[in-house]
Amino acid sequence: MEDQRPSSEHTDVVAKPPNAESQTIEIHHIQLRHYASNDTGGCNNGKPHSYSYNEALELIGNGKFQTFLLFVCGFCLMSVINETLNMGFIISAAECDLHLTFSDKGMLNGAAFCGVVISSHFWGFLSDTWGRRKVILLATSVSLAFSVLSSFAVHVWMLIITRFLVGVFISGNAATTYAYLAEFHTDKTRAKVISWAAMFMAFGMIYLPFVAYFIIPLDNHFELYSSSLGMRYGLWRFYLLLSSLTSVLIIGGILGLPESGKFLLTSGEHDKVLEVLSQMYRWNKGVPDYMFPIKSITLDAIDSAFVEQRKREINQGLRYVWEQTVPLFRPPLVGNTVRASFLMFGLFMASSGVFMWMPDILNTYVNFKDAKLTICDVVEIIHNNRTQMSAQNIVTSCPVSIDASIFMITTIMGILFLACYILNGAVINLVGKKLLLNIWYVVCGVCGVAALWTSDFYLTLLVIVIFLAVGCCGSVLSAISVDLFPTNYRAMALCLILMTGRLGAMVGSNVVGFLLTLNCEMIFILLGGLLIVCAAIGTTLPGK
Repeated sequence: MEDQRPSSEHTDVVAKPPNAESQTIEIHHIQLRHYASNDTGGCNNGKPHSYSYNEALELIGNGKFQTFLLFVCGFCLMSVINETLNMGFIISAAECDLHLTFSDKGMLNGAAFCGVVISSHFWGFLSDTWGRRKVILLATSVSLAFSVLSSFAVHVWMLIITRFLVGVFISGNAATTYAYLAEFHTDKTRAKVISWAAMFMAFGMIYLPFVAYFIIPLDNHFELYSSSLGMRYGLWRFYLLLSSLTSVLIIGGILGLPESGKFLLTSGEHDKVLEVLSQMYRWNKGVPDYMFPIKSITLDAIDSAFVEQRKREINQGLRYVWEQTVPLFRPPLVGNTVRASFLMFGLFMASSGVFMWMPDILNTYVNFKDAKLTICDVVEIIHNNRTQMSAQNIVTSCPVSIDASIFMITTIMGILFLACYILNGAVINLVGKKLLLNIWYVVCGVCGVAALWTSDFYLTLLVIVIFLAVGCCGSVLSAISVDLFPTNYRAMALCLILMTGRLGAMVGSNVVGFLLTLNCEMIFILLGGLLIVCAAIGTTLPGK
């Protein structure tokens, strides 16, 4: 603290010829300053000592406030996974109600990802100009409303459009959460809590199939019909509501949290910053507001630079986004931009593109697990059965029979993906980011191609799980990408790279849906080969 270091006033006293009286004055002066610091916020001659924002956070410390914040932000990231991947768990159950084709399923799986892609830049800009908390509250509330509406869809296009709009708004959580969480932490704890929050995305991949295991198979036992809406209310519709439960928790949590203190400080709202810091202090220390020791907050050099950047964003609007994006496609950055974007595109296309189809395929595959069939043999059986029913104008009775074991299998997949996240964090410094990424690409690519020749049900599951585990390398690739760009272009570069990745998920879902009816083998040859090509490109990235 300031009062523990010699001040200019202190130096003046020492500079005088030494005598007992001056030493006594000096001692009392130091004692007085300590007393003032403890009771009045570090006052010096009646003026409060000003803390930088980072110093204030260090004084407040970590406690209940940061723990509550971590869970709210973790649920924000989990909500993005829930709302973009939940379609994969209901398309088999919704097939009869909405008369879904493979093409319809592909569009449904990719609809939310499409919404995320086209709106991510907008939410990032709005977050920097309007406020982190406001964006999260707006995005979560509206996405929840459209998610509820989608559960009452009476036509496939109504479901596609509402899921697209869910993606548009849930993208606000993806674009804002990390910044909101980081700005309540010091440099010492920021990276660690961001890693913890990212693990909630893996929890989402466990939560979705776990809830589906208990809910969707009940459709075989309950027949719910809404006479006012003129439709059968299948339990897959209720599952959509449950997958949006995290949004309800987010809204309740965010209403109890303040706006980012860093955002308020760089907006010039110093009084509100002190209110935010006082609330944090009260939560962590369990003391009343009048004991809060900080009376003045100032901008440090980094904050001042951020203020100038925000002024440019507000004044230039979309022109600022353009100015930050164009240099990424010019030398010397264009090579890094293209390579990193392609690697993220391939990663998402292979992992998310196939993962969203797994419950639908497994629902038939489990019935032939003792028949020694490859996964493409099963896909051909599915396609032939539907073609015959369509030719004979046979309408399948509702509800479609769903094998509950497929959701337990995908729950185990989610747990294994979580283990992969933990493994990456444990070995990344030992192995090196680039080598670790390329090892994953090669192993997962080989397993993707190998899935064509395995006829044992459990061995096929194993190689497909390894193939899909490439999705756990998104954080490794993001860490590599941070080092590829200078500070002033880093945020925009990462936004662009992640947006390209989500575009890959959307393309992958539709490509898989198209090839399921045309040539199943091409799915695994194309995507497995793509990952091996990514490994070759990954070796050209700078660094270790």
